[in-house]
Amino acid sequence: VMIFLDDLQWCNSMTLEVIQHILYDNAAGASNCLFVGSYRSNEVTSNHAVSRLMRNLEASKACSVQKLMLGGVKCEDLIALVSDELCLFPRVTRGLSLIIHEKTEGNPFFFLEFLRSLVDRGLLHYSVSLERWDWDEDLIRKEKITNNVLFLLANKMSRMRMEVQMALKVLSSFGNEVDVRIILYLSTTSQFADILSGVEEAISDGFVSRVGDPLCYVFVHDKVKEAAYSIIPDDEKDEFHCILGEALRSISKGDSLDDNTVLTVADQINYNLDSLKQSSSSMRLEVASLNHAAGLAAMRRSDYETSSTYLDISSQLLPDDCWQSSYRLSLEVYIATAKVACSRGDVEKSEAAVKLIFEEATSLEDKVEAYYLYVNLLHSQERGEEAHMTCQDVLAQLGEEVPEYVTPEESKKLIQETIMLISGLSEDKLLKLKEADEHSQTVMRFLVLMGTVSYFLKPELLPWTNHRNLQLTMAHGLCKNSLVGFIGISILLCNISTLPKECVQLGYKIGALGMSMLRSKFDYSDLKSRIDHSYSYVLQHSDPVQKCAERARKGYEFGVASGDTVFAFLNANGEIRYSILGGANLPNLLRETDKYLTLLGHHGNTLSRSYMLIYRETISALIDNGENTSRIIKKGEHAAANEVTYLDRQSETLSFHKVLQSFWLGYHDRCYHYAEKLLETKDSGKHHRLVALFYHGLNSFVLLRKGKFTKRCAQVYKIAHSALKEAEDLSRWNYRNKVYLLEAEKYSFQGYNKEARNSYGAAIMAARSAKFLHEQGLACELSAFHCQRNGDLEQARKFFNQARNCYSKWGSSVKIESVSNEIDQISSHGSVTVPNGSA
Repeated sequence: VMIFLDDLQWCNSMTLEVIQHILYDNAAGASNCLFVGSYRSNEVTSNHAVSRLMRNLEASKACSVQKLMLGGVKCEDLIALVSDELCLFPRVTRGLSLIIHEKTEGNPFFFLEFLRSLVDRGLLHYSVSLERWDWDEDLIRKEKITNNVLFLLANKMSRMRMEVQMALKVLSSFGNEVDVRIILYLSTTSQFADILSGVEEAISDGFVSRVGDPLCYVFVHDKVKEAAYSIIPDDEKDEFHCILGEALRSISKGDSLDDNTVLTVADQINYNLDSLKQSSSSMRLEVASLNHAAGLAAMRRSDYETSSTYLDISSQLLPDDCWQSSYRLSLEVYIATAKVACSRGDVEKSEAAVKLIFEEATSLEDKVEAYYLYVNLLHSQERGEEAHMTCQDVLAQLGEEVPEYVTPEESKKLIQETIMLISGLSEDKLLKLKEADEHSQTVMRFLVLMGTVSYFLKPELLPWTNHRNLQLTMAHGLCKNSLVGFIGISILLCNISTLPKECVQLGYKIGALGMSMLRSKFDYSDLKSRIDHSYSYVLQHSDPVQKCAERARKGYEFGVASGDTVFAFLNANGEIRYSILGGANLPNLLRETDKYLTLLGHHGNTLSRSYMLIYRETISALIDNGENTSRIIKKGEHAAANEVTYLDRQSETLSFHKVLQSFWLGYHDRCYHYAEKLLETKDSGKHHRLVALFYHGLNSFVLLRKGKFTKRCAQVYKIAHSALKEAEDLSRWNYRNKVYLLEAEKYSFQGYNKEARNSYGAAIMAARSAKFLHEQGLACELSAFHCQRNGDLEQARKFFNQARNCYSKWGSSVKIESVSNEIDQISSHGSVTVPNGSA
């Protein structure tokens, strides 16, 4: 794929970040894309965003960056061009060509316009008597012509008919291109009645062309547009924009306008903002409504910065008594303002907007959207108690009583009742359900939201929220939030370790059913990022973990595009978590994590940031034990979360990552401690437990060889092997290599060398097939230790070399060094005594 973009000097930093992401992704590496970008070097400084883009691409070392300087046409070449243009020998045109080159510096566009200007002013003319082009070099040399092509173009335009000049002024006021429909609107007004004929003449003169679908008028060159705009005196520009805006507003009033037209009209009329604030209340309300519509149009384009500007203008134009005189518009403006501010990371502005709605809105129905956004804001800042109480309050107002606590016995009963209700469900049965009424939909929406908060704050409530959502669905009908509730049930059943396999399989079924119904029956784009995150807790048990990382990445991108930054960042957490478990390249992953941490800091999202910091610590430890990759902690960065209960949930994640770090760094006693702590945690996730059991199982053989925790370590293998074998039934990709490696270590410990060799080989092949680069290296390393223990040093060297190659691709300097030391010892001493084995 090749992408070409002209005039990069005008790109904003966000656009250039997108370009960088297309060309080079920290997680995936360089893309198969050729990008060509052009810019004016005289407008790009070393601090310009374009310069930063090039430096970033060069620093990545994955993208080949080549800079080409395009200067003017050389003098000899310009002589040839002029000769061809005038159909004369080069020796005849040489003098004229040298003058042109001196004045235009060989700029092709400038040179052609200069040549045309000479013809227009009679300085270059066709001589009938000589039967060729003729000129006076002395007169041309004396012409006081600036070396700016704008001068030539503007001078030419100023001599054209007034209708053409007006057309050029109007077109240039809209930018490089303008929708034909805008000009058609203007042509119906008396002031711009002749604009269409003027545009046609501008087209025939080569200044403008018609292109695209929908049809647009486009200047043939940005310098032509600049020249046309320069015809308008500087002190009259704002007034001219306002005249255009007012004309468009008047003529389009009452019409259903598309997004492009709304944005165009708003842009023009907003030039007169100071005067608008002093205008009549009816005029202010019209323009406030127009800017609200423009803000929504920009939101649909994921342009939240621009949307915020429109909405700010809208709120400024609302009258002082707006909540009394313009209630509906005021409500819609402040809801949109709160959403856009949240999407931009302006938490204070978003919270201020929702609190104003709470004060001024006259009904719960009008406050629901603000409450929903407010709970998400609170949740992202780890203000769990406030979030929970707000959900509870809204549900109480909707007639739903939320229990303060659900006992283990009640939880078990609710789960059994839920299983009975979903056992016979099918897509056909769900399709026969009516659509839920608006009240029931709102209740289910907040039940789903409460479930999200409860996962971190009060996990014992999850069986109740899921069961209640299901009850409402069966009683009052189907909606997209009831199907999101199905995914919640699926998560619950798939992640409770004590449930039998049949219940887990039922969980997968109900989750798949919910997703299928969402795709076929509802537009759930507003919930997609949220659903991608939630459903990953189901798919992580069946799909390849690398695919889960890819899905989470897409969930992040969709969340950012749709403005759902709370779940966008939860998906970012998922991407990094799954990437660590999938054996992604660690240095690339570190850069990606740092990028997310910067964004999370900007958005004030302490929830996702606290998890991201844990992931980063693990990545840093796996690379070099934090020697050169540890993060410089900024003031307040490791401050405690606002809710102790959120820390309880995070402690489970922290224990899991301490298991990973301790195992890979060879801290075996520490690994045992954290693994036991994790397994004792009541609400630890099943996926974390399975992966931790794998490392705990391998670590137990090291401790057994040391004679430590012998009774418990003997049990650990059985527990780990049994759990992973069951998990393998659902996902061979994720767990087969782990089962083989556990079995290999058991056989090696028991002295069954043939069986051990076969199992190590199977573990290596399975890890390679599943693209678990790190675990392939681990299987090679443990196989090497097995060979060492049995005196086969050549095979040990071979497997250590294979392990080092895997760890090199993984990017783990600490493991490369560890394995290299083992190889050196074999080379220098011929034999090494390895009583315990190590990872």
